[in-house]
Amino acid sequence: MTSDAVDLIEDNAFCERIINEIYAVFLKDPELSGFEIIPMPSNTNKSPVVHLEHNLGLQSWCVKYVYEYSHRLILQQKADCSKILGVNSAPSTSLNSGTGSLLVSGSANSNSIIKYLNCAILINPDVATFWNLRRQLFAKNRLDITKEFQFATVVLSKKPKSNEAFAYRRWLYLFQSFDAIDWSFEISLCEKCADKSTTNYHAWCHRQWVIMKAPHLLKFEILKTEKFIRKHIHDYSCYNHRQFVLTKMLEGTYFDEHDGNDFPELLEYVGTLMGNVVGSIDALLRCITPSVNKEQTHEIKLRSFLFCLNVAAYDLKFCDELQSLYGESQAFENHRRYMIKFIVDGCRKASHILTQEANSQISAYCQPMQKMTKLDNQNSAFLRAIRDRERKRNAPQHKTWCKLYLGFDID
Repeated sequence: MTSDAVDLIEDNAFCERIINEIYAVFLKDPELSGFEIIPMPSNTNKSPVVHLEHNLGLQSWCVKYVYEYSHRLILQQKADCSKILGVNSAPSTSLNSGTGSLLVSGSANSNSIIKYLNCAILINPDVATFWNLRRQLFAKNRLDITKEFQFATVVLSKKPKSNEAFAYRRWLYLFQSFDAIDWSFEISLCEKCADKSTTNYHAWCHRQWVIMKAPHLLKFEILKTEKFIRKHIHDYSCYNHRQFVLTKMLEGTYFDEHDGNDFPELLEYVGTLMGNVVGSIDALLRCITPSVNKEQTHEIKLRSFLFCLNVAAYDLKFCDELQSLYGESQAFENHRRYMIKFIVDGCRKASHILTQEANSQISAYCQPMQKMTKLDNQNSAFLRAIRDRERKRNAPQHKTWCKLYLGFDID
């Protein structure tokens, strides 16, 4: 045997030991939650696998060798996957690569591939082929769903923008009973990922998917998103999610009895614009929806409508607060514009929104950033007051935006 062959066998045995150690950690720690590559330029004659307080670490000096070894074996054994997954029931052996050869038993074959997939995905979670192999194994009951959720969580701890990991979680939920799903955990996972990596599109999209599946979580999102914005003031992804939440609240006629009926932010905003104190809900409705007959409105629709406008009015003041603290920011301006548009659209379409059947979809209102082609309720004093307020903002771009999206000619 040549020296190169001996080196290859030794390298394979070395990589196999590391992969087995990582696999053993997953087996013995059901609460494993994190993975990180530990900077370590050279071998210290100790195991490069570190397991501490439900966190897994791998020293950087061995990452290249372990990944190349796992990747090579997965590709070599991919041709045998049809046999492993039961397409061909006859037992078969696969290519040998040092100590990483597959065993004849179907169950042992599955375990062998899983441990290589674990390593390869932890190091590089963006390879769709690896995730698809896990899907095939899961479909043949070779993987436990609880452990797969845990694995995806561990992957996201290292790569919080991994679209493949989020997509895999959504796919797994197809096989999970709705009552057994911890949707709150999914929200917290998305928040952790967004906290680690700004403008995390995939995390926020997954969070919106969760909200669509579990709309009862909407009531917590207003508070959660405000806290996140105060921590990451220039991350517009959260502003966008807050806008999504507000629109879904109006669509679903959200209203919580504990939120009260006073709507202080909306009353203050309308009173400031109109130049007088608006002291009652009836007076408020006369200002913002003069063409709507209160006797014809649906009570739940009306409460939800006023609640959502109250949130929008709060956010206008919130943007002013952030601007006074941190100076000008396009994120503040864009969010402010969205809320102005939300209020204006609500006032123009109040008659349509408030007289629908309860729980019907407000399709005409769901796209608040569409350009305006027609100005309704042009004689509304409240809309004129908003126009006059926006006229004071002298930026040419803002005037153009008002004309295109609000239908206001403020030149």
